[in-house]
Amino acid sequence: MNGFMNGLKMLYAKTSSKPLKLKITSWEELQNRIREYFPGESSIVSYLDNKVLIGKVTKEGAEFYQGETFDPKFLVKMRVFDDQKELLLWRENEYRFSGRMRIDGEGDKEYFIEAEQLLWGSEKVEKDGWVLLSEVRGTKIHLPYGFENLANKLMAIKTRNYIGYNELGQAGYIDCRFVCFCEGGA
Repeated sequence: MNGFMNGLKMLYAKTSSKPLKLKITSWEELQNRIREYFPGESSIVSYLDNKVLIGKVTKEGAEFYQGETFDPKFLVKMRVFDDQKELLLWRENEYRFSGRMRIDGEGDKEYFIEAEQLLWGSEKVEKDGWVLLSEVRGTKIHLPYGFENLANKLMAIKTRNYIGYNELGQAGYIDCRFVCFCEGGA
């Protein structure tokens, strides 16, 4: 079943989700965990106590704008993702995290809604392979990507919102994963 309404696509695929409990006490240990689940290229969004960092993951690990790093004790939530899977972690207490690893293409068939969530930032500047999205109100986001004709495009993050049923048979979202950064507004 494939549907398309108001910019949302209803699709289905095999998918699996595995819960995780991790203790991560250093930047190096965080890098090792990321490489364990993502040996190739992927994207990362880290929600810290005082800011959000968006970056990329290569075989060397996570990379943020101007080489920024952080102590995992300040990590509130983190998503590492590519078009097939996502590692989601959230802080339980200092250096202890719960999470899940969702992998599409294996497991049971589930329905999901695919959407493009537009990102704030109409002012765009590209420098050294990074795009700065900014708004007059002060919002600034650095993305590690270059796009053609950037000035006329909106940026978005593609998400998959998985559908499940409660004990009454009512449908609702049971999980959401990031898929990729993309040109939005199509």
